[in-house]
Amino acid sequence: MKIFKLAPVLVLLAFLKLLFTGAYFYAAKTGRLSWPSALALAETKKETPPACPEDVFRALRTEKERLAAKEEEINRREKNLNLLEEQVKKRLASLTNLEEEIDKKLAELRTIKSQRFKLLVGAYANMKPSKAAKLLEAMEPEMAIKILSALKTEQVARILSAMPPEKAASLAESLSGLPPREM
Repeated sequence: MKIFKLAPVLVLLAFLKLLFTGAYFYAAKTGRLSWPSALALAETKKETPPACPEDVFRALRTEKERLAAKEEEINRREKNLNLLEEQVKKRLASLTNLEEEIDKKLAELRTIKSQRFKLLVGAYANMKPSKAAKLLEAMEPEMAIKILSALKTEQVARILSAMPPEKAASLAESLSGLPPREM
């Protein structure tokens, strides 16, 4: 029963809704609508590109192409530099290895040279002083001084005493490490 009392109110509401909807569509179609529609708002929000003169547009396009070519050139050079950097690193590593090998070989040579010199000094130490004196007398003074410097003092004394006095004096002065006297 309550539904029958509300029925006229519901019919009136439906009629008013229909009336307003029709009026809205009519006003929108004829352009008499006083507030902007959602479609009109969306169209105004779309930004239109600013008009650009054709020569400016061409200049910008040319500049853009030039910059793209420049960027491509820079990328190509960067790749080349990276390749060169890798090559330099490889060569540097191989040079470092080679340097280490050379240092090892030099150390071995120094050791061998030192051992040979010790053998030579040992040979002179075991010789008779007269024989050692004759041999030292015949060799270069620098080498004779090195050998005599490595021998014991009493061995040097015996060898120098077996030499001629001029040669013995010259070697003795050199062995002292003092500068030669000026006369």
